[in-house]
Amino acid sequence: MSQQSWGRRARRPFVAALAVALAVLGAAAGGAAAQAADEPSPANITGTTGTLVIHKHAGNPSTAGNGRAISDPAQVTALGSGLGGVVFSVQRVTSGGTPIDLTTAAGWDLATQATLPRVQGHTDGFDVIAQTTATTLPDGSATIPNLPYGLYLVTETSPGPNPVVSPGQPFLVSVPYPSSTDSTWLYTVNVYPKNKLNTTTPEKTVSDPNAPVLGSTVHWTITAPIPELAAGDTYRKFVVTDQLDPRLTLTGAVLTLDGAPLAAGTDYTLSPTTLPAASGPNVVITFTATGLGKLAGKTAVGVDLATTVDSLGDGKITNTAFVNVNDSVRQTGTPQTNWGPLQIIKVSAADTSKTLAGAQFTLHETKGGPQVGGVLNTDGQGRISVAGLWVGNGGTLTRSYWVHETQAPAGYALPAGDAAWTQVTVTAGDAASVVPVQVQNAQQNGPNLPLTGSTGTAMFLGGGAALILAAAGGAIVLARRRRSAAE
Repeated sequence: MSQQSWGRRARRPFVAALAVALAVLGAAAGGAAAQAADEPSPANITGTTGTLVIHKHAGNPSTAGNGRAISDPAQVTALGSGLGGVVFSVQRVTSGGTPIDLTTAAGWDLATQATLPRVQGHTDGFDVIAQTTATTLPDGSATIPNLPYGLYLVTETSPGPNPVVSPGQPFLVSVPYPSSTDSTWLYTVNVYPKNKLNTTTPEKTVSDPNAPVLGSTVHWTITAPIPELAAGDTYRKFVVTDQLDPRLTLTGAVLTLDGAPLAAGTDYTLSPTTLPAASGPNVVITFTATGLGKLAGKTAVGVDLATTVDSLGDGKITNTAFVNVNDSVRQTGTPQTNWGPLQIIKVSAADTSKTLAGAQFTLHETKGGPQVGGVLNTDGQGRISVAGLWVGNGGTLTRSYWVHETQAPAGYALPAGDAAWTQVTVTAGDAASVVPVQVQNAQQNGPNLPLTGSTGTAMFLGGGAALILAAAGGAIVLARRRRSAAE
């Protein structure tokens, strides 16, 4: 049997196997098995080395490849943008410790038996030796030149900065590659390994507190969509990581899958393991094999982290979470809960430099609404300090509250009706930035006192006048009598 005749017969199952394997990658030799009669022969191979070009794109090839570069505009568009930074290993397949040489008929004979399971499993005498690694350029291509003619195992080892959730599956490729369309050999072989990108956008929100004072509970909710995988792939990793702010204490965590509860310890593990955990613990939720097995066909994982707000700091508390699915990491947005201090100073209306101790107030979210917290008393300097009040979420940095005076300082009048209510504005910030709210009190009026000597003086004045008048009248009478006697 001639070498050319042997090559045609021996190569048929191998080319067919390559066609099936590379079709999955978008790099199959279209019709190669059906066109066995037109296949090239090893006897026609020239040279000793060839080139492998790997193309990694955000999209997938719309048609099966044939070892040639895709040039059709529609197919190029379907590929999407190139994925730079993806790393591949290229390993030469050996048999009995010797690299398979496809310039010989014996080499093609071995190649027909070197299936992917045998090569990856290092069974039946097949193994690999390290040949090289390649990293894709920004356009998604990686060119590996000067490959000795042989059979190669290509494995995607790192997605680089790309959110690849289903990497391209390992595949075998021959260099050179038979071109059935014109019975020649391709010495530059182009392959387009398929992939699945994780294009999901996990979300994170923060609730209003259950009460607008420090020590209250806020809930941070993460919604993590479950990305679709490539056919035949499985969920191998699902991890949610959240570095809570140091001003928070973690008090609880609840997980759901499409709204149905998941079981801690069975479906996932939680770190920290003991709650409550103060000072903003690094929360790591890792799905177990049981939990991973429940993800297929589902929509989203929900995470609810309950925390207490322990201190004010700069008044702005933010958090970001990360969701890792099969080593593709996606980041949530950054919600924010805002808190600010309140300080009231009680002064005399007549002299605002004089502060007043002993006043009592209650705090309310609305005028006449329910009381927030306990009674507030002015200290020896006439001040009331509230360490932190919630003012809003996101970009809301101010909020109005009302204080109601319930007891005035000793010697000062308690305002009545609406005058006893004072609206205050709390702004997100630290304690040093607070501007005291001044509340005035008028001094009490004392009892009406009599005018000094008023009654006695009137009496004495009245009596004196009467005596003067009486004396004057007597003098007049006496004078008249004396004139009459003289006449």
